[in-house]
Amino acid sequence: MFKWISCFGIIFLLAACKSTGVVPLGQNSYYVGKKDGSPGLGVSLENKAAVYSEARQFCEAKELEIKILKETVTPARPAQLGSTELEFSCVAKGSLETPTEVKPGQIIENRKR
Repeated sequence: MFKWISCFGIIFLLAACKSTGVVPLGQNSYYVGKKDGSPGLGVSLENKAAVYSEARQFCEAKELEIKILKETVTPARPAQLGSTELEFSCVAKGSLETPTEVKPGQIIENRKR
């Protein structure tokens, strides 16, 4: 009996931390979410990093960059698993939509006469 309970517990923990995978939402936007199966309270940074990594790899496979549209992080509480959900789109590298793009700054000179 103890063996069956242990097996059920392990299967539950493995299923709890599975990612949804990348789900298309339409109009070049996507969703990925993941429950945090680790014990404890608060936000799991490993879970958040895994979600961002999955989204980034999805866009890089298309030779594009990720643009975050919406992030929802639910911290773990007693009797409730935490989760990280991300809505994103893939944009062309170096486009104006890319938030990580380095844009040239404007140089202002003060000239004295």
